[in-house]
Amino acid sequence: MNRDPDAAAEAAGGAFPEQYASHGVEPGEANQAVMHVPDATYRLQFRNGMDFAKAVELIPHFVSLGISHLYASPVFTAVEGSTHGYDVVDYNEIDPALGGEEGFRSLVAALKAQGLGIILDIVPNHMAAHLQNGWWHSVIEWGRASAHAGHFDIDWHQPLTLPFLGRCFEEELEAGAVRVAFDRGRNCLALDYSGALYPLHPESYGLVLEGAEPTVAKIAAIAAAAEPREADRFHSRLASLLQTPALMAALDTQLARVSTDRQRMQALHALQPWRLMDWRSARDHLSYRRFFEIAGLVGLRVEDPSVFADTHRLVLTLVREGLVDGLRVDHIDGLADPEQYLDRLRHAVGNRTFIVVEKILEAEEPLPPEWPVEGATGYEFISALAELLAEEEASDLWNGTSGAQAAAAIRECKLMLLRHNFHAEVTRLARLVEEESAGGRTAEAVRQLIAALPVYRTYVTDRGATARDRRIIEEIAARASDAAPAVQAEIEDVAAALLGDGAAQGEFRTRFQQLSGAVMAKAVEDTYFYRRGDYLAANEVGADPRWRPGGVRRFHAMMLRRASEMPKGLSATSTHDTKRGEDARARLHAIGEAPDLWATAVARWHEMNAAAIHCLPSGVTPEAAMEQFLYQSILGAWPVELIGQGSLPALRERMQAFAVKAAREAKLRTNWEEPDQHYEAAVTAFLAAVLDWRNRIFLDDFERVARPFIRAGLVNSLSQTLVKLTAPGIPDIYQGSERLDLSLVDPDNRRPFTPVSLSAEQPRSPTKGNFEDCKQWLIAECLRYRRQIGADLMRRGDYRPVAVEGPAARHAAAFLRQRAEECAITVVPRLVLGRLDETRLHVRPELWRDTALVWPEEGEPRQFQNLLTGKLIAARRRLPIGEIFGGFPVAFLIQA
Repeated sequence: MNRDPDAAAEAAGGAFPEQYASHGVEPGEANQAVMHVPDATYRLQFRNGMDFAKAVELIPHFVSLGISHLYASPVFTAVEGSTHGYDVVDYNEIDPALGGEEGFRSLVAALKAQGLGIILDIVPNHMAAHLQNGWWHSVIEWGRASAHAGHFDIDWHQPLTLPFLGRCFEEELEAGAVRVAFDRGRNCLALDYSGALYPLHPESYGLVLEGAEPTVAKIAAIAAAAEPREADRFHSRLASLLQTPALMAALDTQLARVSTDRQRMQALHALQPWRLMDWRSARDHLSYRRFFEIAGLVGLRVEDPSVFADTHRLVLTLVREGLVDGLRVDHIDGLADPEQYLDRLRHAVGNRTFIVVEKILEAEEPLPPEWPVEGATGYEFISALAELLAEEEASDLWNGTSGAQAAAAIRECKLMLLRHNFHAEVTRLARLVEEESAGGRTAEAVRQLIAALPVYRTYVTDRGATARDRRIIEEIAARASDAAPAVQAEIEDVAAALLGDGAAQGEFRTRFQQLSGAVMAKAVEDTYFYRRGDYLAANEVGADPRWRPGGVRRFHAMMLRRASEMPKGLSATSTHDTKRGEDARARLHAIGEAPDLWATAVARWHEMNAAAIHCLPSGVTPEAAMEQFLYQSILGAWPVELIGQGSLPALRERMQAFAVKAAREAKLRTNWEEPDQHYEAAVTAFLAAVLDWRNRIFLDDFERVARPFIRAGLVNSLSQTLVKLTAPGIPDIYQGSERLDLSLVDPDNRRPFTPVSLSAEQPRSPTKGNFEDCKQWLIAECLRYRRQIGADLMRRGDYRPVAVEGPAARHAAAFLRQRAEECAITVVPRLVLGRLDETRLHVRPELWRDTALVWPEEGEPRQFQNLLTGKLIAARRRLPIGEIFGGFPVAFLIQA
């Protein structure tokens, strides 16, 4: 935890910064009230068929499951048809498509009536660069004079670039795809491109209306006198004037005539404070900060107090009214000064509001302790679980050179992105360091420094650099100089600028740090992890690409650190951003237990499907690495029960969509900018042939090989579920993952789900057939304990590793949660491939012979009861593992 409640209360209750209040941001009420920390959260993705009314219908399911807070995806008005809500167009309106503010208040009232709270996902880093965004529309219309120009992170040394054309402006104009039109929705003249109406600056109306009938020409006089601060009045005057049908017809005639005058259209375009461009040009020429490499999402300047006030007005109202209990801050690393933003947010919402941030923490990286938040959203917890589930002795996967090879590959991925996808951002950074160096040696120094950075970003500000950040910058300067000695002098200059003072250095430093996180995410998560196909379980958001499993010992070390530093952080296993569902990942971890078996099977399948590869119509074939990647991805999504002719088409369609996205992300044979249609057709045709019911030789063999991995994966799933529910942190359940979650990456993981009600008598001996019921029952039982008799222990209890001794010691892990005289023990099996009962999901008893859990020497043994079976465990120094696991594959021992 980064700030305890007392410290937070003191900070929030102190003198409120005058600059915040002067822009309409008031300090949070009831700053001394105790924060309502969630017991467990349920992440619900709105849109894609889910709205507030449907969420109300789910409340009985939430109650039966035992969660304390609904954790909602963004609910503010987004681009029409948005599937995720991160493309906000109005921060001060709850999306009417979801039910609007009335529907939201009804949902909250229904939640509160059942004792449940709500956490909202907010997006302060960016908005949609879309014409439905009124602020953005105003900036396009009025340029830098717009009242909202300062809201967006725009470089006004050049016209605003609008990279939304399919070809360059001249080609689109020549093809007749651009014309002048009157926007009847906004009451202004605009350039119409495929129905998108880009408003013209009023000063350019004269050129449009030159030569028009006198009755129409007077519109130019009105426009010439228009002022940005009176934009609404200007638009209203035009609307009133053009109510006359004859005048509207005359205007349409004039606009049609101008639209065919190529020279006048070119001149009109040149008069605007913006330039329409080919969308591909964004990589080389862009005048605004974007989210990652998405030109349709424009960066916001929330470091400006007035922008903070405008973008947070509604959400702060909802918090102060007591409707919203917590906030999840999206992409905190994109902000100019995350600490300043979070301080401002904490002052505004007060001490009682729960706040977590989406922050990717690399290995050994702490969440900045000065941030006034409860923790992160849980990707680091997924990395900790990998230590528990992965076979650390899989020499075929992990060798002495694998880490170095991965580091070299990541560096190349970063440099590729910096030279191509993020070329515009690098060029701008180079100009900030040295005006004449753009595109030259300083630009290369910037690339080499970002490529050498081992974390997403540093947090140097005008307030200075922490010792840690200073050390990181010095180390990457040394590594970058070794890698690129030809630009060593420039690397030293850029490193000095990162640590320097002054306005110029400040802007450079801010933009460098905002860019480095985007490059890390795109290079690792969205490039390298789609190229590496030998062990997909390790290819997850927040995972270290150089990772080598450390086993139970490292897992305990990570949990001890979590208990000390972030006990109120979310513990995630699936999210809307993870590369695959939690149960698919748990299954794929079992490959590390038998890499030879899997490699042999892949080689055999390659031969079986050779005809499918060599008979593709285009003559283009998927490479061996892609084939390996696909087989492992199929394993992750393969149904638990025997696949049938009826279920195969759905799996095939999902895999084909996933494969195209994966191939484009890998950026080897195809990509998003220039898709190779022949290659993508070859990949989808290969999957169509492989996953064809007539390909029974392969399907039967795949089913046979998959069976033990699937069964081991189900036990792994129960292990990771119990650990999530009882380890330090707040369990976070992604929608539908209370049951079997074999989803692929988005949008596959946003598919609609149907909750299932459990009967009073639930099966307590898991099999393949009842696994989903057992998993949901396990969650409900443990959350009931967390909410009732174990509430204080789970929230505040210490974490202590518990030793397991005996021949099978490496196949189990255990830890103790303790507070004063109260304690509970979690015990889970691991590395169970090939060690399970033939019919039930239980480890065969003989494995546990002479293997026991050892009670800590400094304490007296106690009698326990297994919460999951009801069985009493007598007080002894050595508790036999076989006795502990009797009746259920995982165990949670509470004091009897």
